[in-house]
Amino acid sequence: MIEELYISNVALIDELQLECDAGLNVFTGETGAGKSVILNAVGLALGERSNAGLVRDGATNAKIQIAVALPPDHPVWAGFNDSEFADALDAEETLVLSRQINASGRSRCHANGQLVSLTFLSAIGDLLVDIHGQHAHQSLFRSETHLDLVDTFGRHEALKAEVCKKYDELHAAQAQLADYSQTLREATQEKDLLEFQLEELEDAQLQEGEEEALSNERHLLSNAETLFESANQLYQELYGSDLSESSTLDGLKISSRTLSKLCELDGSLSELNTRFESALYELEDIVYQIRDYRDKIEFNPHRLSEVEERLDLIHRLKRKYGDSVSEILAYQAQASQKLEDLQFGSERIEELKDQIHLVTQGAQELATELSKKRRETATQLEGLIERELQTLGMEKAVFQILVSPIESAEGPLEIEGKRYELRSDGMDEIEFFISPNVGSEPKPLARIASGGEISRVMLALKTVLAQVDLIPTMIFDEIDAGIGGRTADIVGQKLKELSRFRQVFCITHLPQIARFADQHFRVEKSVEGDRTTISAKLLTPEERVEEVARMHGGEATVTTLAHARELLKGQ
Repeated sequence: MIEELYISNVALIDELQLECDAGLNVFTGETGAGKSVILNAVGLALGERSNAGLVRDGATNAKIQIAVALPPDHPVWAGFNDSEFADALDAEETLVLSRQINASGRSRCHANGQLVSLTFLSAIGDLLVDIHGQHAHQSLFRSETHLDLVDTFGRHEALKAEVCKKYDELHAAQAQLADYSQTLREATQEKDLLEFQLEELEDAQLQEGEEEALSNERHLLSNAETLFESANQLYQELYGSDLSESSTLDGLKISSRTLSKLCELDGSLSELNTRFESALYELEDIVYQIRDYRDKIEFNPHRLSEVEERLDLIHRLKRKYGDSVSEILAYQAQASQKLEDLQFGSERIEELKDQIHLVTQGAQELATELSKKRRETATQLEGLIERELQTLGMEKAVFQILVSPIESAEGPLEIEGKRYELRSDGMDEIEFFISPNVGSEPKPLARIASGGEISRVMLALKTVLAQVDLIPTMIFDEIDAGIGGRTADIVGQKLKELSRFRQVFCITHLPQIARFADQHFRVEKSVEGDRTTISAKLLTPEERVEEVARMHGGEATVTTLAHARELLKGQ
C-alpha cells in the first residue's frame, strides 16, 4: 500500500506531503479545489504520460514521490529480480518511487534511489496501483487483461503453465521442421552440384596449414641457387677452402693460442681466455651448421613445379569455396552434411512430423480442458458481477464474459472440423461485455459512455475480484458521478468492503460515501496575492463533521452539523 505521498511544483501545488494508511482514504473539497490533481500525481509517479504544462509556473521541475509497502511475495519484486534494476531492491520491503519532470517535459525516474527507465516504472506501476478515472489508465478496460483475471479467479495457473510448456515444445518442433525442410530443399536443388564439389574437394585432400608450408617451400626452391652460393661463400670465408691459405677460423685459433700463452704469464687474463675459447667453440659449431645447411640445399625444378601446381590448385579452390583452407574445409563438411541429410531426409522429416503430431495432441487436450474451465469460471463470474451491479443501482444490467476460441485456417488445433490457433496462454480470447440498460446490446467495457456506469462497473468487478487481484491500491476518481441517495450509500458501503482487502483512494462529492472513510482528507485552493495554491489536510473527527456538513448543505449550520454527526455515527 502507499504509505506516503510527496508532491512538489505540480500544477498549483507548491509542496504537499501526505501520510496514508490502509483502508478507505477519501478526498473531498469544493469543485475545482484540485482533488484530481493530487491523485493524478500518483499516476505520474507510476509512469503515466506527462507534459511540461504540469510543472508549476516559475519552477524548474516538478517532483512526485511515493513510498509503497509490499509483502515479500508481491509480483513487483520478481519484476525487479528479472530486470537490470535488481539493485534497487530493499530489504525492508519498502519501495520508494520518484519522478522528476523538468520544464521541457523530460523525466528522470528512480526506484529506491536507483535510476530506472520510464518504461520499467510504468510496468511496475501496473502491479502497484489501479487508477480509475476519466483520463487515467484503467487496466480492467484492456481486453488482454480479462483472460488473466478469469484464469486468476478460476485458479487456472497450473493448467495454463502446462499449456504454455506444450506450446513451447510445439513451437520448437515446428521451427526445427521448417529449418530442416529448408535445408533439404536447398540440398535437393543443389544435389548434382554438391556431389561434384564434394568429389573435387575430397580429391584435393587439403590439410590445415598446408598452404603456408607450401609457400615457404616454394620460396626456398625458387632461391636455391642464391642460397647455395651465399652459404658456400660464408662457409669458405669462415672455414677456408682448398684454394685459400688461411681462413677466419684459422686466424682465430692462432689468436686463441697466443692468448693462452699470455694467460700463462699473467693469470688475470684467464677469464678473458675462457670467454675467447667459448666463443671460438661456438663459432666452429656455427661454421659446421652453415656447411650442413649448404649441403641440404636442393636444386629440384621438378619439386618446384609440383609445389607451384599444388598452390595453384589451392588458389582455384579458394576462389570457389572460401578465402582460406580452413573455410574450404568447412564448406566441404557442410556439403557432406547436406548430402547426408538428403540421403536420410525423408525419414527425419517423418520423425519430426510425428513428434509435432504427438505434441499437438497433448496441447489440444490441455487447451480444450483450459477453455472449458474458463467458460465455467466465466459463467460463475457473470452471476457474481451482475449481483454486485444490482446492489449498485444497475438493476437491469447484463454482464457477459465472452470466451472465444481463436479460429485460424493455419492453426495447429483441429476440433470438430474447425482449426484453432494455439498461443502460450491457450486457445481463447476473453473479453468482458456489458449492457447497462434494458434493450441495449452488450458492448465491450471500453465503450461504456457514462462515467458513473464506468465507476460502478469497476467497483463491482473489483469487489468480486478483490480476493484474487494482487494490485494492492485502487484509486477511484469521480466514483459518485451520476448517482445519489440510496445508490450513493451502497457505493460507499462497497468501497468500505473493498478497502478491507485493498487500500482504496476515492474522490467524492457525496457525504454518503465520505462517511465511510478511514482517513478523510480535505483539499483546498487558496489565493495569496497573485499566487494560487492547492493544499490538503487530514481531518480530525470534529473537522470531519464540519466537512460532511458542508458537503450536505453547503454551509455548517446547527441542522447540517447534527445531520453530519448522525451520518458519521452510522458508518
